Formats: sequence, C-alpha cells, structure tokens
Amino acid sequence: MLSSHRVPEPRGSTFVGVTRRIVLPTIKILLLAAIAVAAVRLAFGGDDDESAAGGDPAVPSVEIVQPEVPASIGTVVNTVEVEAVITSDAPTPIRATDAGEVTVFLADPGDIVEEGDPLVEVVFEEEGEPTTETDDEGNEVEVPGEPVRRFRTIEAATAGTVGEYDVLVGETVVVGDTLGSIATGGFTVSGSLSAEQQYRLVSGPTSAEVQARGGPAPFACTELSTGRSASGDDGGGGAEGGDGGAAPPEDPMAPDQGGGGSSTAISCTVPPDVTVFDGLAATMVIEAGRAENVLVVPVTAVEGAFETGNVWVPGPDGEPVETPVTLGLTDGELVEVREGLAEGDLILEFVPGVADEEELAPDMMGQAG
Repeated sequence: MLSSHRVPEPRGSTFVGVTRRIVLPTIKILLLAAIAVAAVRLAFGGDDDESAAGGDPAVPSVEIVQPEVPASIGTVVNTVEVEAVITSDAPTPIRATDAGEVTVFLADPGDIVEEGDPLVEVVFEEEGEPTTETDDEGNEVEVPGEPVRRFRTIEAATAGTVGEYDVLVGETVVVGDTLGSIATGGFTVSGSLSAEQQYRLVSGPTSAEVQARGGPAPFACTELSTGRSASGDDGGGGAEGGDGGAAPPEDPMAPDQGGGGSSTAISCTVPPDVTVFDGLAATMVIEAGRAENVLVVPVTAVEGAFETGNVWVPGPDGEPVETPVTLGLTDGELVEVREGLAEGDLILEFVPGVADEEELAPDMMGQAG
C-alpha cells in the first residue's frame, strides 16, 4: 500500500507574494500622491514662506500692460459713403398765377417746353373806370364803368414735357389751383444719413461722386443738400430740404425724443447728360475735407464724438492721466488733434474701461467745422 506526503513550500515564497500583493501597490500610490501634491504647489504658488520671500521663479504671474501709441504727423481725408437710390423727379405742377376762366391751352400734352413758355390763357373781368353824369335834376352822379375783359397767360415754371391738364376750357380757376404738370425728366440720388455721418458733414459739401450699380462710370452729382425727413411726413428725398449746405447735426448721444422714426435725408441732382433709370441702387461718396501734415491719433484712443474729446497720457507713476483735446477731421481710423497734444506724445491706444475696440464706434468721431 502506497502512502503520500505533502512537500513543504519554501519559506521565501510567502514573503514574495506579500510584497507583490500589498507592499508594491502601496508604494506606487504614495508616489503618485506625492507627485500630485508637488504639481498643485507649483501651479498655485507654493507655500506661504516662499511667497513672502519673493516666491519661486517657476511660479507663473500675470501683469496687464496697456498698449501705448505716439501722436504722429499724417494726412486725414474725411470721406463718407452713403448707400442711396436713384429716383425720377416728381412732375412739377402747373399752378394758376391769375384767377379767371380758362379760354385756351397754348401747349398740348406731350409738348416739350422751356421755362417761361406760355401754357394756358385765362380771362377775367374788371370793372371799368367810373364816369360822372348829370341826372334829370341836374345833380352829378358817378356811374360805374363797363366791365373790361382781361387776358392773362400762365407760363411754365420749369423746362420739361407737358402732361395732361386737370382743367377744361371754360372752367373757372383761382390763384394756386393746379392746372396740370410738367415732367422734367430729371433724376435725383437720395440716401439717409446716420447721426455720426451728419457730424462728419457739418462743413456743408455741395457735391458727391456717385456710382450707379450696373450703370455708367462714377459721375459728379451736384446740388447736394440735406434735410430732415420723417416717416409719413416730408420725406421727399430732401431735394428741397435745405439751402445746399448741411443741416445742423443732432446729438447722437441724446435720448430718443419719440419723433416717430425720423431721419436725415441727403440728395443730389443727376446731370442731364448721364443716363440712369428709376430705382437703380447707388453709392454716394462725399469728400468733406482733407487735412495734410497734421497731428493724428487712432480713433480708438479718443473718448468723444465731435470737436472735443479726451485721451489718456501715462503719468509718472504709471497711472493714465485724462487729457482734453480738440478734434478735427477723421477718416474713421485716424482723427486730427488740433490742440492738447504734441508730436511724439504717448497716449493709451484704447480708452480705459472699454472692453472691446468695437464699442468705440469710430464713426462717432466728427469734424470740427
């Protein structure tokens, strides 16, 4: 009969097993924890003793530096672009300049007339000169004179093509009545100005260069004028809204006065020799001044909208000092500084407290007439 017995394991194998299962994982965890603590200390400034002593050079720090620019000599061209539309001029009404009965039309519908040409004849009666007679009793009495028929001619107020008449022969009219109309065949370019653009046009330019989309080469548009227009009121493109100069600008920073959505129109007359059509889109390019060899700074550095503004000059202690300046022309990127700075003076490139350059609205900068 066979007998079996268990061979004892070596004493060293038990120790190796414990080391692999317990000791090595524990050491690994401790090492990882130490690395994590060191990383946190490096990222967030170390201990208080190192901070008090000036800190470790490896500890990151943040310092905000405000960019500066010098005031320099340059050229500013104040050019304003306005999106516009070309429209045919409304017919000019034929107004009765005398009261009476229409007797004859001296120009037929479709006739081309010049300013001052006769259009309509009217007749009216006036009392004749009174006479003195002696009655049966020998008394002198005044006798009214016989009525006298007077003829008057109503003339064309402008050149153009005569339209259909609104009255008939034999009809009685009074002064101011509309008898018909004359189509001038002219065209007007008109657009709408923002408040910022109004400030840039206070010098009152009298002409603009117009580019009609899909039309002829850019042409000069004369009789430039501006005038206030409002929804449902005297819109009219502003062709008659002024004396040829720019209207006084409104304060763009003023609160809305509830005027029903009013705006300022700008318009000019298309030359007769330029071929355009009603409804064409166009761009008006208006040059309202040029300043050469003047002191300029970026518009982003200036707080202000018109004539006066503020810039910030770095002070001896590093703090910016608000400095008033007098403004001139601007092209939307640079603005002329007439007083308050000298060439080479350093100023902050951006107005303090303005988070985004776009919030500065460069078009706000205006021209000091």
